[in-house]
Amino acid sequence: LERSLRALGLGPHIRARLLGVALVDITDPFWPRVAAVNGDRMYYAASLPKIAVMLAAFQKAEEGRLELTRPVRAQLRRMIRRSSNPDATALMHAVGKPYIARVLASPRYRLYDPRYNGGLWVGKDYAKASVWKRDPMANLSHGATAMQVARFFYLLERGELVSSRASREMKELLSESDIDHKFVKGLHGVRPQARIYRKSGTWEHHHADGALIERSDGAAYIAVALMDDTHGAEWLPRIIVTLDRLVETSPAVPARIRR
Repeated sequence: LERSLRALGLGPHIRARLLGVALVDITDPFWPRVAAVNGDRMYYAASLPKIAVMLAAFQKAEEGRLELTRPVRAQLRRMIRRSSNPDATALMHAVGKPYIARVLASPRYRLYDPRYNGGLWVGKDYAKASVWKRDPMANLSHGATAMQVARFFYLLERGELVSSRASREMKELLSESDIDHKFVKGLHGVRPQARIYRKSGTWEHHHADGALIERSDGAAYIAVALMDDTHGAEWLPRIIVTLDRLVETSPAVPARIRR
């Protein structure tokens, strides 16, 4: 993975820790193969952590403390597919920021874990407002590490986020992004038949994308890239094409004895 990123000319970004990438081949979901570069570094991830708001909403609904009415589901859809800031803010108020933080840090999910330098964090409305609480590790209002975003998608694929039914519903919400850029733009050029479940983020020079990709040849993988660079929107389509090729050319996983 690192050699391939350096071949793109991203060596300086890696050394300066301006780029965090995680790649997980889940063609066999019970035998994932993982590679990461700066995978546990916290980055400002803009709208990508809205996936944490979605998770907390479904978790609270599972506990019988929030009703996923038709209007609420419409808010979730707009927040994920259009990256609607007003809907994200409304949902954060309905679910509660402290509750979102507790879900992320809970022993069940550990999607924010100080032992691994943090992870997903949502500490501020997606609006002009004061910060509720910055993450304890990097002092970010909306943060993520590449590895924890990858874990989110892996747990989602395994049906382990809230419940198998809730995981399917969240995966469906992630399935049709209305924003054709970054990973989606890159994959449309090389894998037009691939199914992409993703959430991206952009703010000034901060660029993020995380996705679960199911290819028509049967391969499946999770890719995450977090970048602090003015030209990140141009880099991310090239990065995902490189990651896709790595999955294509990696040695096959040895067959396991199944009992």
